[in-house]
Amino acid sequence: MPLIVRILPDEPAIDREFIYLIPDRLIDSLGGLSIELGTIVRVPLKGRKVRGWVTGIGVDPPLGVELQSVTKISGIGPPSSVLGLADWASVRWVGTRPKFLRTATADRIVSFVPSAVENRPEIAALDSLSVEAFSRKKAIVRMGPNSDDWPLISAAASFGSALILTPTVAQAKRVLLKLKRAGFDAALAQRDWEKSAAGNVTVGSRAAAWAPIPKVDSVLVLDEHDESYQEEAAPTWNARDVAIERARRDGSPWVVASSCPSLEMLTSGAPLLTMTRQAERASWPTIEIADRRVEAPSAGEWCSEPLTRALRLGKRVVCVVNRKGRARFAYCGQCGELARSEVTGQIMGLDKELLIDALSGETRPAVCAECGSTRFRRVKLGVKGIAEELAVVARREVIEVTSEDGPLPEKSDLYVGTEAVLHRVESTDIVAFLDFDQELLAARYRASEQAMALLVKAARLVGRREKNGRIIVQTRVPDHPVLDAAYHSDPGRLARSELEARQMLQQPPISNWAIVSGSSAKEFMSRIGNAEGVEISSTVEGTWRLRSQDRQKLLNLLKDTERPPGRLRIEIDPLRA
Repeated sequence: MPLIVRILPDEPAIDREFIYLIPDRLIDSLGGLSIELGTIVRVPLKGRKVRGWVTGIGVDPPLGVELQSVTKISGIGPPSSVLGLADWASVRWVGTRPKFLRTATADRIVSFVPSAVENRPEIAALDSLSVEAFSRKKAIVRMGPNSDDWPLISAAASFGSALILTPTVAQAKRVLLKLKRAGFDAALAQRDWEKSAAGNVTVGSRAAAWAPIPKVDSVLVLDEHDESYQEEAAPTWNARDVAIERARRDGSPWVVASSCPSLEMLTSGAPLLTMTRQAERASWPTIEIADRRVEAPSAGEWCSEPLTRALRLGKRVVCVVNRKGRARFAYCGQCGELARSEVTGQIMGLDKELLIDALSGETRPAVCAECGSTRFRRVKLGVKGIAEELAVVARREVIEVTSEDGPLPEKSDLYVGTEAVLHRVESTDIVAFLDFDQELLAARYRASEQAMALLVKAARLVGRREKNGRIIVQTRVPDHPVLDAAYHSDPGRLARSELEARQMLQQPPISNWAIVSGSSAKEFMSRIGNAEGVEISSTVEGTWRLRSQDRQKLLNLLKDTERPPGRLRIEIDPLRA
């Protein structure tokens, strides 16, 4: 007798399930392989044959409808637990289930999953911080930038079917190598999909949150603050949150670790565990703040005296400026203070005799609020222009680095580039941020957290202070909370001040945001209308921000509103708003 099943076709625009029957001949041809929830099949749909996932087995057929037959049983797909997770994620990030299940499905046909290997090797005594973190069932661990994460990794792996997330594939491969050397039969997502489906320890980057582990025994997320965990394309799901939800559903412990924990996690209700102050401070390099308000530039408008001395010492130096061309900010030529908007607090540009805030549109006469001077100058920074002057100051070759460049020369010791250089150079003696105000005062609500993350990345390149690791930060706001926290090797200082600011301005995670954009956004927003408990504002032309204290109310509103034809992008928990 044919088996009647429910199928979710791999068609994101539809996101509907349909009833099909599986003929006896297909079942007989499986050779012992059974039909399970998540099995991948091919089915006829609107004159085409498309891939789909089995979401129900032995369902009742609809009355008076002639069922079509499944044409092929392709192989093994994600387990039932992941199917349920996709249902949850489709609501949490206002997306369609096929988009999530595509990430959870192997990029090849899988017809066999090996038996799980019970391998829990003997490991050295775990440190007290790792033991306490996992015994709490959920915890945030704040570690220094150059602290050893192996105790946390081995503690997670010791539970069995562990899921360990890292920001990059390269970092995942390093963790995998450590685990194998310690005797764990670990899998790399998505490469070792079958081993992961068997329940082995699984390591990977963002996509690994959807690894086919039937039941996770523990979850560890390293560098949970890293923005690479969040998908840029809509739906903008976050791998950290997906992994934590998996642990919650399976009743397993989860731990997130970071040198600068995000406010989202710090307000999650999980306890924060920290190293001793002495150990955390020792893991940071020396932070030297060059106050550009009081120092005369030695080369153009970008080189402070501390940087000039560092360049002439002959050490390996990486200079960072997040502009390929030129960025124009205005500062007082007498006292050196940056021009700031009285409305937004952001830095202002200079246009003839007016100061202009591009974010709010505010304009005012070019008069310094600190000293009353009318002499303003423009800050002009760009990778190409600086590289030429840098070669003159340092008297050696300079390598320009951007994200588009090819392999770096092996024997180079002086680089200048955008923040991409921090991801492409393995180590250095000194990292110098030439204009850190671009990060501190960026027109984004998460600017401070993003700036702190850059300092953490730089700290790992230069190493611990005992090894003379050093970061030079050039700024005209030396008392900014980010610099205060980094200087004292205490990210908690920033978290406290940032949380207070977010509460005052009702920004995430205190309130819930969604950004709606795209060619059909105007029509979509007209269908939403005025919703109780949801504040709607237009940020820039063609883009709307929705804010609510009740996340579920906001998500339900977005999910229940009929989508018009055309491109529509909905960002939940936007990173760059």
